[in-house]
Amino acid sequence: MANLTNGQRSNVLRLINQLSQNINTNNSSGLSENLSINLPGFNVDAGLNLGFGSGDDGTVTPPPNTLPPTTPTTIREVLLNLVNEQVEVSVPFGTVTGTLLLVRDDYVVIVEASGAQVLVRIENIETVSEL
Repeated sequence: MANLTNGQRSNVLRLINQLSQNINTNNSSGLSENLSINLPGFNVDAGLNLGFGSGDDGTVTPPPNTLPPTTPTTIREVLLNLVNEQVEVSVPFGTVTGTLLLVRDDYVVIVEASGAQVLVRIENIETVSEL
């Protein structure tokens, strides 16, 4: 293994830590329980158990301090993920199509192709689709 300065060793360990936090942990990933990185010129075998092993019931245990991806649970959260996107919103009086410009506490602003700004109360939105 190449001789590393303390700064280089610190950078490698920081990168390994970042890598361990970004690894997809689903069953099909084919990851082993230990992390081993082979880089040209030197080999780093950290021997770290990243918590990818199966539990007694066969489920995969995610590494500590990681949260599952959040799924929007309200129409407002869905809308917040669509800001600056082309959307079609259905409301009791019809549909509004355009670019979702703003999401406020109780309404959204959509800019139609004509340039008209339409304010829609969130409570009136029945469905929203990204175009």
